[in-house]
Amino acid sequence: MWIASKNGFVSIVQHRDKPDQVLFRARIKKDLESLFPKESIIETPKADYGYRVYVSKQEAVSVISQQVCEIDYPNFKNAIAQNPEQRDKLAAYHDIWGVMWDYAKNH
Repeated sequence: MWIASKNGFVSIVQHRDKPDQVLFRARIKKDLESLFPKESIIETPKADYGYRVYVSKQEAVSVISQQVCEIDYPNFKNAIAQNPEQRDKLAAYHDIWGVMWDYAKNH
């Protein structure tokens, strides 16, 4: 699962060996720092996502629920444009939007 929020972009996947855990992954450390204590972030410089945090599925539900509760904008891209901590991702989010727009037009 990919989640793009005004706090960053993360990927969440099942833990390979522990069915009750998931792995939050990010390419930018600050995207996990907005969700978890710094000491829980594992650096994995050779992986495609260089930063990871392992959590229980229950904790993941709590983290994601909190993100939903903090939504305070009617337009996501405008919220990113106004957020100095994430503004550098605006072009990438526009690219994702455009790719999915094109996909939807063809399906």
